[in-house]
Amino acid sequence: QYCRYAPEGSRSYAGTRVVRQEGADYFANANTDVAVIPMVETAQAVSNLDDILSVPGVDAIYVGPSDLSVTLGLKPGNNDGEPAFDAAVAQILEGCARHNVIAGCHTVSELTQRRIEQGFRMVTVTSDTVALARALDDELRRARGEEPVIRSSSMY
Repeated sequence: QYCRYAPEGSRSYAGTRVVRQEGADYFANANTDVAVIPMVETAQAVSNLDDILSVPGVDAIYVGPSDLSVTLGLKPGNNDGEPAFDAAVAQILEGCARHNVIAGCHTVSELTQRRIEQGFRMVTVTSDTVALARALDDELRRARGEEPVIRSSSMY
């Protein structure tokens, strides 16, 4: 409802901004060009997954593994192998398959192939801040005549 413009929803028109940025024809296709992707980042969201996935117009869900882990009583980050985390991931993937909704997940390069094999169809392999910080650190090391650091991926 809040992602689409009237008559399909109640999204604010804010016409001057979008017309200026997107052109006068923006509203002709605006409702068809929207992807509705709720975040599933809590144990509560996993418990309510069928309700979330059955909302008309939900195109995908996106799992935030660190936040999900914390609400499951685990440390932030990747928790593959932890029964509670693995069960939540399995429940999410099964729910998405049942409702024909795309499953998405934040991940790191080392886990990308595993996430795809598990059934996630939308993955991010890093975050902008991590990628920029690592690139800047590498450039500064090179500028000082040092070798870039080989490091393991973190979620953020």
